[in-house]
Amino acid sequence: MNPITQFFVNHIIEVYFFYGLAFFTMGLALALSGRRTSELQFARAIGPLAVFGLLHGAHEWVEMFQQIAAVTDGYRPPVSHEIMRLLLLIVSFVALDAFGIVLLRREAPNWRRVAQPVGLLVGVWALSVLMVQLIAEPTLPQLVTLADVLGRYVLAMPGAVIGAWAMMSQQHEFRDYGMPQFGRNLVWCATALLLYGVLGQVFVRQTALFPSTVLNTALFLRWFGIPVQLFRGMMAALWAFFMVRTLEAFKLESRLRLAKANEARLQALHQVVNAQESERQRVARELHDATGQSLAAIALGLRGVETVLATGTAIPATLLPQVRELKNFSTDAIGELRQIIADLRPALLDDMGLEAALDWYVQEFQRRHNVRTFLDVQGSIKRLPSEYETVLFRITQEALTNVAKHARASQVTVQLEMAPTQVSLVIEDDGVGFDARKLLTSSASRTAWGLLGIQERAILMGGECSIVATPGQGTLIEIKLPLAQEVNHG
Repeated sequence: MNPITQFFVNHIIEVYFFYGLAFFTMGLALALSGRRTSELQFARAIGPLAVFGLLHGAHEWVEMFQQIAAVTDGYRPPVSHEIMRLLLLIVSFVALDAFGIVLLRREAPNWRRVAQPVGLLVGVWALSVLMVQLIAEPTLPQLVTLADVLGRYVLAMPGAVIGAWAMMSQQHEFRDYGMPQFGRNLVWCATALLLYGVLGQVFVRQTALFPSTVLNTALFLRWFGIPVQLFRGMMAALWAFFMVRTLEAFKLESRLRLAKANEARLQALHQVVNAQESERQRVARELHDATGQSLAAIALGLRGVETVLATGTAIPATLLPQVRELKNFSTDAIGELRQIIADLRPALLDDMGLEAALDWYVQEFQRRHNVRTFLDVQGSIKRLPSEYETVLFRITQEALTNVAKHARASQVTVQLEMAPTQVSLVIEDDGVGFDARKLLTSSASRTAWGLLGIQERAILMGGECSIVATPGQGTLIEIKLPLAQEVNHG
C-alpha cells in the first residue's frame, strides 16, 4: 500500500467527517434558501434536496462516530444501531429520488404524483431485500448489510441519474431568465451528482450479492489508491460548492423582480398621469367648445346692449329680443357647466348611491350618443362604501366612453349584481370588437389605456377583470370585486 493510500486509510475518520460536512452544509444552505419566494422551477425541488443533504450528512457522521468508538473502545455496532443507520440512509436516498422527480415536472409539484414513482422505487428495494432473505437466508446483521447495498443500487443510483438529468434540463429556464451562468453551475452539479451516485455508489461493501462480489470498496482502493468514501466526499464537496453558487440565482431573481415591479409601478403612474391629462383635455375642450362659446356670445351681446344704453337714446324695440337671447345663452351655459360637473362627479353617486348614478348615466349616454343602452340590476343593491361605488361608476364611465369612441355598437347592456361575498359589473356591447389578447399584451402599442385603467381599478380593489372581445363579435367586460365581511353586514 503506497503512502498516500495508507494516509487516507489511517485518517478514515476525518474522511467521514469531511464527507458528512459537505452534504450537511449543502442541505443547510438549501434549507435556508428554501424560504425565498421564487418563480424558478428549480426552487420547487429545493425541499427534497435539502432533506437529502441533511440526512445523508448525518448518516456519514453516524458512521464516523462508529469508527471513533471502534478505535477507542473496540465498539461493534449492535443490529439495532445498524438498522437505525440503514433507515437514515434509505430515507436520504428517497429524498434524492423525490428531488429529481419534482424537478423534472413542469407544473407545481403534486406530491401524490411524486410519491407514486418514489414509492415504486422503495417497493422494488423492499421486494429485493425480501427475495434475498428468502433465497440466501442470511443472518440479521448480514441482511442489514445486503439491504444497505441494495439501497445504493436501487435507490441511490437511479436517483442520481434522474437528479442529474433534471438539473441539466433546467439550463434553458435560467437562460430564459437572463441568468445563463447559473445554468452552467447546474451542469457542474449534475456532473458531480452523476459521479457520486453512479461511480461512487457502485463500489459498495463486499457481500455475496453480485456485483458487490467484484465491484466493492476494496477494489476501488486498489484501483484509485483512495477510499471510496473520500471520492464520494470530494464529489459531495464539488456538488455543494456549485449548488451554493446556484442559490445566488434567487438573489438576482429577487432584484430582477423588484426592478420589474418598479417598472410596472412607473408604468402605472405614467398611465395615471396620461389618464389625468386626457381628462383635463376633455374638460378643457368641452369648456372651450360649449360653455366658452356661450359665454363669448353673452359677452358680445352685453357689449351691444351697453353701447345702446350708453348713447342715451330711446331703447330700440330690437333690444328686448337680444336680451332674451342672452338669457337663453346664459341658461345654456349654466346647463353645460352642470353637465361637465356631473360628468366629473355626479351628485347622485354621493346622495342616492351607485344604482341611481348608473341609471342617470346610462340615460345620458343613450341621449348623447343615440345608442340603445340598458341597465339591468339583479336583486337589491344596497349602499356600498364610497371607494366601491366610485370604482364601479368610473369603470362603467370608461367602458361606455370606449363604446362611444370605438365600438360602433347599436346596443349596450350594463348589468349590476350584488352577491353575499362580491359585487359584479358586466358591460356588454354588440360592436365591432377587437383582438383583446393582442391589444392588452402588446408592448409596442399602448393605445388601450382605457382598458388597462379598468383592469387596474379592479385589481387595486382586490378584484378581477375579465375582458372578452373578438373582432366582429362585440366586447364583454366583467368586473368582480370581493366584499369584506364588514361591508356585507354594514
